[in-house]
Amino acid sequence: MTKISQYTAITTLANGDLMDISQDTGGGSYATKKIDYADLLAQLQSDIGQNHLFGLYAQTIVSSTITNTTTESSIIGSGVGSLSVPPNTFIVGDSYHGKVGGVISAQNNDLITIRIKTGATTLATTGVITLEAVTTLGWELELDFTIATIGATGSICTNGNFAYNRDTGSLEGFVFQDVQTIDTTASNTLDITIEWGQAKTQDQIYSANFVLYKTY
Repeated sequence: MTKISQYTAITTLANGDLMDISQDTGGGSYATKKIDYADLLAQLQSDIGQNHLFGLYAQTIVSSTITNTTTESSIIGSGVGSLSVPPNTFIVGDSYHGKVGGVISAQNNDLITIRIKTGATTLATTGVITLEAVTTLGWELELDFTIATIGATGSICTNGNFAYNRDTGSLEGFVFQDVQTIDTTASNTLDITIEWGQAKTQDQIYSANFVLYKTY
């Protein structure tokens, strides 16, 4: 007999194993009920197959401000959940959506590059962007990923758009797209980096929010 309270990993259970779970019998009373592992697995697979959104990561702490440097730096702040996918976990069609945003300042014609990465591999990039004057205004980056093929030379398609408010009061935006090789047999950890084209104290950017979830 395996009890849920023992936190036994579900991968160690097999068809025919029974688990004790707590069941509401009405009136606020609970009793123990035995459920077969195979039945529980079938229910989980059914729920997953209904295209529910699964939260993977939520930033809870504002990231450090990237300023006065040309060093490529992560814009993601610490939070809850995980940005890592274990080896051999991706399947074809796995899709994800991410949105990150915060505050940016820059002088007219200053340069910035945003990269979407796993380890040292760049999945997509805005390329070098020439910014217009912006002083402590909002920016946002929205991303969609889909695993097209798997394996050591698998492929991932990334679409993204970056937008920020200019001092003129209007919105400036850039859309980018790329298909890159990804090794799904290895662990992959998502990162978003910023690289300024010049080291100036007037160039500042941080993220206040980042959410990543599975869409398919």
